[in-house]
Amino acid sequence: RMNILFLTSGHYPLDDRIFYHMAATLARNGRVVQITSSKADLVCEKEGISLNCFHGDDMSKRAKIREFTDRTLIFRPDVVICSEPLTLLAAKRYRKAYNNDLKIIYDITEWYPSKKNLGGYAISLRWFYFFVLLFFNIRASAYASSFIFGEWYKSRPYRIFFPKKPFTYISYFPHPDYITPLKPYLSDYKLKLTYSGRISIEKGFGNFFQVLHDLTTMNPDLKIEARVIGWYESEKDKNECDHILKTDNKALTVKRYDRQELHEFINLIKDTDIFLDLRADDLENQHCLPIKLFYYAHLGRPVIFSDLKSVRREVEIEKFGFLVPPKDTIAVSGKILEYINNKKLYHEHCINARELAENKYNWTLIEQKFVDFISC
Repeated sequence: RMNILFLTSGHYPLDDRIFYHMAATLARNGRVVQITSSKADLVCEKEGISLNCFHGDDMSKRAKIREFTDRTLIFRPDVVICSEPLTLLAAKRYRKAYNNDLKIIYDITEWYPSKKNLGGYAISLRWFYFFVLLFFNIRASAYASSFIFGEWYKSRPYRIFFPKKPFTYISYFPHPDYITPLKPYLSDYKLKLTYSGRISIEKGFGNFFQVLHDLTTMNPDLKIEARVIGWYESEKDKNECDHILKTDNKALTVKRYDRQELHEFINLIKDTDIFLDLRADDLENQHCLPIKLFYYAHLGRPVIFSDLKSVRREVEIEKFGFLVPPKDTIAVSGKILEYINNKKLYHEHCINARELAENKYNWTLIEQKFVDFISC
């Protein structure tokens, strides 16, 4: 049987895409699957998938590559699916030493280098390190046999630099078995909203809370329960956002949760009335497709998102929500009040979201394409 190994230095072992979708699909199709992540000490088996992981955040790049290579040697894969440039170097080292026929696939869901990669450098040096990391990524990508792209915009640089390498698009659609939607009900006086993901100003945390305050000013009778599900990635994020959580708005209740695994995340958000994502509309975000958008559609709820090129290109957003300027929180609040005052529109968007989820944004429609690409 075919042995398939996932290597990731940036994702946790039970990552939504890697574990619950790609690895689970391959295991169901008779492949022997292992995930090796450097984000957590975890060695076990779960749902027929081996997890052989280590905590490498404090390791040097050289030591981390060596650790990935050693664990790859123990598993002896036929195919390695890499999520970052560093893991490509480990796979290439294994191929050169032990298996010349090894197929290395680069699954690209993030920009590299991204703002996050450059955040630790002085502003005056960021352009220099941008080109250093870009060269590193291109050099590492040359070792890939083929590419999987999560979205169109992120495929463009690789299709330019490596026009002859095979590739396919596997989007971020969720498997419907993981999501059981609740019947939508929108009250005139109570509203449940959710913020999820990295907690930062750039990802829209400040905009989200300003909308909450604007709503209670525009409609003093409205009570809001806000759930914040996420994490800080830097002290800068924490310093900028911590005080926002300490609201004295009597109409607003805030519940805070840390990073959640898929099932717990869905349980926490499934009774949300309307989903918001008001991340900054800068160059990087304009060309990034928000993964959770498809989960929101499966839950059958309207969405209000920043007006991003990636969303316009790949999602029929107008059928179940609105695109807005993220800093215009009064306009965003107006869209939410429009739903409250027009229940027919609200329920129409809920129905449209579910129909799109079932008929288009659905993992079951693309999983065979994924299996075939891995196997060919």
